[in-house]
Amino acid sequence: MAFNTANFAFRQVNYHATGDWGQACRTSREHFSPIETFEARFDDLMGEVDALGFKNVELWHFHLHQKWWTPEHVQAARSVAARRGMQFVAYCGGFGDDLAEVERTLELVTALGIPLLAGASRMFTEQRREYVARLRAYGVRFGYENHPEKTPQELLERAGPDEDGLVGVTVDTGWFGVQAYPADQAVRELGGRVLHVHLKDVLEVGTHQTVGYGQGVVPLRAVVDTLAATQYRGYISMEHEPEQFDPADDLRASRLQLHSWLHALTGGPTPAPVVP
Repeated sequence: MAFNTANFAFRQVNYHATGDWGQACRTSREHFSPIETFEARFDDLMGEVDALGFKNVELWHFHLHQKWWTPEHVQAARSVAARRGMQFVAYCGGFGDDLAEVERTLELVTALGIPLLAGASRMFTEQRREYVARLRAYGVRFGYENHPEKTPQELLERAGPDEDGLVGVTVDTGWFGVQAYPADQAVRELGGRVLHVHLKDVLEVGTHQTVGYGQGVVPLRAVVDTLAATQYRGYISMEHEPEQFDPADDLRASRLQLHSWLHALTGGPTPAPVVP
């Protein structure tokens, strides 16, 4: 399991958003980009994640962005993670409007020891050959994430060939719910092309209003069972980014729910609740 820091996208507006994702991006950039305060603020963020019981972190790019990172930011982030016994397992978001920005992204994730990009990039669509060549040079994989795609077939068409395992898909179960496509069926149809999973529930079809596990329309338990049946070996990254309230309580409960599903599959130890 992993924790996607995009869960706290609206943290800097105290979860009083105005329906604008750009507001989350802008306020997060303003909060985290100054190097003078970065380490303390990043430690506060990681402290929240740690307190919820997670050690594997998927880093949302506006918490450490390809456009403004410096070696000092990287060193601070690595120091925070080391002190807390945490690791960065994926980097999510958008990865560049030009090839120079793609290079900056790959340099950043390499410096952080991150093996996977989970999201999208205009350069992947417009200059795929050059994009893939850079993935190959850095040894980083790319999971193209579904948002507007209505079916697994459409997602596979966008992702294209697997390039010897470098290119696959990131399944966002919530967005398949928005599109009224059963997420467990999507996982089954995508099979071995699934490199990463954003496990998310949404309140209803047609609206990307995220909720805690079991509160919405996405068959999350069936998704987890299908991942096991298809021998998926990647991370399941928990995602829930509400605009109007702190998701910590939902995420704490969802972590236990996901643990119970995994326990039923593996027979592993039952997790202890995390006390807030």
